[in-house]
Amino acid sequence: MLKKLASLALEGIDLAWGLKGKLQKLNKSLTSILAVLHDAEEKQGREESVKIWLQKLRDVAYEAEDVLDEFGYEVLRQSVEGSTPSRKINDELVEIKNEVVGLGLIIGRERAPQTSVSPITHSFLEKSEQVIGRDGDVSEVINLLNISSDDQVLSVVPIVGMAGLGKTILAKLVVKEIKDRKLFDETIWVCVSQKFDKQRILGEMLQDLLGTNNGALSNLNTIVSQLKEKLEGKKFLRVLDDVWNEKLQDWESLKNDLSIVRGSNGNVIIVTTRKQQAASIMETSPGRRHELKRLQDEECWSIIRKMVETGNDKASISGNLEVIGKDIARKCGGVPLAARMLGGLMRNSKEESDWSSIKNNPVLDSRGDDGDDVGILPILKLSYDHLPSYLKPCFAYCAMFPEDHRIDKEQLIQLWMAEGLLRTTNEQSDAPEGGIKCEMASANIIRSQTFTR
Repeated sequence: MLKKLASLALEGIDLAWGLKGKLQKLNKSLTSILAVLHDAEEKQGREESVKIWLQKLRDVAYEAEDVLDEFGYEVLRQSVEGSTPSRKINDELVEIKNEVVGLGLIIGRERAPQTSVSPITHSFLEKSEQVIGRDGDVSEVINLLNISSDDQVLSVVPIVGMAGLGKTILAKLVVKEIKDRKLFDETIWVCVSQKFDKQRILGEMLQDLLGTNNGALSNLNTIVSQLKEKLEGKKFLRVLDDVWNEKLQDWESLKNDLSIVRGSNGNVIIVTTRKQQAASIMETSPGRRHELKRLQDEECWSIIRKMVETGNDKASISGNLEVIGKDIARKCGGVPLAARMLGGLMRNSKEESDWSSIKNNPVLDSRGDDGDDVGILPILKLSYDHLPSYLKPCFAYCAMFPEDHRIDKEQLIQLWMAEGLLRTTNEQSDAPEGGIKCEMASANIIRSQTFTR
């Protein structure tokens, strides 16, 4: 919004139309509010009054932006009858600015740009999937696959565990090991997610086999026929990732179509799910499932330490900093995703005061322990709260995409640009992928991957 005001001033519109006073007043109010915005965002989780203040600010900001957009449009039309920033908006912003003192917000709490921390690269994210503390799990799953493939033409081995334990990453490591050892002729990966759509699942299996977006996916019989043709006489492994469906009839319907695509003997399906009921209805041999356990506190600390020491500053972590770090690791509850997210947060600073602030944050003590998303969401919220203000709308925009959707990097950047969410600073390169995207990856709030067959 400040950019728009500056643009109007540069064009001399404020003087030509007698708006200098109004625009200056709007600019002054916005500048004062921005000075305390970061402190307010950090406190909103603890103080209801600050949360309400931020919501009022958000509402007025949207209204002001709409007026400025309309005004800019009228400027382009060279219409002297265009709308102007209204007195109502100015008055509301002044009122919001005056409330700052009563809320005890601190001016200038925005973090300095993190130029000393190099962003996590694509290769690091992919290498980090060789996760700490899971070597034994990989061996156990492969052993289950070998036993199951000896028994039946098509068997199912579920990997079960709560959110954030690393079921998907474990399945990826198993697939990598299988490919290295050439245990199967073909491996097929499909992300099922919450909506169990048989035709989509089979269609994506075919796409994964072909390596392209096949045009004939609207007909179920055609999909099954092509799958059968491609897998004839082959031993294959399929991964159905992130299964939520607990309806027996849906699984039986999919299983009937999969039984047509038989290939040779020894075909196996790996299912990753957090739902015990889903695992029970899908497994072909009762008890042949892998229950993914929580990590030890020391393993969580190893993950955090690895995250913190990634980048230019590889100085050893010791003394009080290590003590605080291990205390934070204990609050991860044995969940590796929690450790990764906290590590991404802690790598921004190696000051004891900053780590103590994270350790003492009440969010970490409010985590649930009932095996669902409750345990991981507070840490996601904590990571989000610590993002710089200009990154938050970029991350929030990603909620527009379906769960488990593969977002093309270039497309996402263009969408951000179209929405006016990207900014250029002296510290941030003109190329958005060199700045915003890598900053969010460094905070481990998004993951960047290259998808290949």
